[in-house]
Amino acid sequence: MLDYATRPIQIFGLFGLFSLTGGMILAAYLTILRLFFDQPLSDRPVLLLAVLLIMLGVQLIIMGLLGEMIMRTYHETQNKPIYVVREILGFEVSD
Repeated sequence: MLDYATRPIQIFGLFGLFSLTGGMILAAYLTILRLFFDQPLSDRPVLLLAVLLIMLGVQLIIMGLLGEMIMRTYHETQNKPIYVVREILGFEVSD
């Protein structure tokens, strides 16, 4: 979890994309059922699940973007680097 402390969009964005993709697939399936097979959707709880997954996915992606902005602002105001170079390989330092 500490690996994602400076990159919150990667963790929230991943879960958000999975949720958004799942919701869109369910919504497409239900749309096909309604348009081509003329089945009613009012008695299906899967419709609410599709809407919930889409909304959750959008919120998670936005939360990741906000977290990314907050982390970048924090590091810039504290003059802290976002990453630290542990060692340099293959180069000689000459004065």
